[in-house]
Amino acid sequence: MTGVVPGAQPGRKPTDEWAFLLPPGWARFPAGPEHAGAAGTTPGVVYLPTEPVAGMAVPASITETEILGDRRADPAVVAADVLGTGYTVSGPVDLDGRPGARLTNTVHDVHREGDRPTVSTRQVAYVVLRDEADGDWLVLTFSTSWSSRGTERLAETLVEFFDAVMATFRWRGPGADPVHLPERRVPGSV
Repeated sequence: MTGVVPGAQPGRKPTDEWAFLLPPGWARFPAGPEHAGAAGTTPGVVYLPTEPVAGMAVPASITETEILGDRRADPAVVAADVLGTGYTVSGPVDLDGRPGARLTNTVHDVHREGDRPTVSTRQVAYVVLRDEADGDWLVLTFSTSWSSRGTERLAETLVEFFDAVMATFRWRGPGADPVHLPERRVPGSV
């Protein structure tokens, strides 16, 4: 799956496009301004599993949000503006050469109306600084939920799945080397 900065201009940077690998059965859906976050940001994309696994719907989603012009240096502060409070930094990350942070939030026993079960949710966010000069950030957030001990184990596995997806993250804009292969020179060439 790939992403592109909305309204990217000529003179683009390596961090204006990115890609990561998702298995078959996931689809990318655009999100509109009606889904604007607390800080006025809009998720550019939502990724959802569209096929059941072993006959069961996969309780997960990934959202992609751009934050432009925020020159603060702390990914946790930037994330709090987009995601709200309750997130803890689980560690610094390096997404294909750019600094960022991995944050988590777990909420237990979210009660729903009617006959729905009591649910717990976990969100994992990767917040990465795309451009220091412009203050541009990328936030990729994974969400999953569970309502029993068995589905909690599934949720834990899905979090590991998201971390594995993020390990495949690469910048693809102009001048990027998405597979980090060293430049090869043909013998005798200049």
